[in-house]
Amino acid sequence: MSTVVKPYLKPLPKIDEFNKPFFDVLKQHVFSVPRCSDCGDYGWVPYPACRSCHSTRLTWTPVSGKGEVYSYTVVYRGPGAFGEEVPYVICMGRLDERPRSCIVGANMVDVDPFEVAIGMRIKIAFEDIPAEDITMWRWAPRGDEV
Repeated sequence: MSTVVKPYLKPLPKIDEFNKPFFDVLKQHVFSVPRCSDCGDYGWVPYPACRSCHSTRLTWTPVSGKGEVYSYTVVYRGPGAFGEEVPYVICMGRLDERPRSCIVGANMVDVDPFEVAIGMRIKIAFEDIPAEDITMWRWAPRGDEV
């Protein structure tokens, strides 16, 4: 992925005590998710308790960042700064890690919106935004699998 050099005009997430470990390793181009120390399930979106067993013993755990398109939509009229990129894809990708399916939402990059399909192999891509001192995650097609 690329590094943004012009002003970044899209909304950015609020970083707090709970999600700061995620954003810290994201800057190193590592995607991590909370994993339950009791049942072993991975979780997304970050939440203070396991969604399977409700344990609060969660550990930020690096994952492969590989997955498949679970669902998606093509946006033709984006609000604000998003309007410059239409048409674009908002993708719900299911990570390969199990036992619990971990579905992560993000915009999809480096793809023709009309070639996206359910089951398409994808990977996490990283967008560095130095002016904001943050890295964001995106989905991108995987070139190594059909």
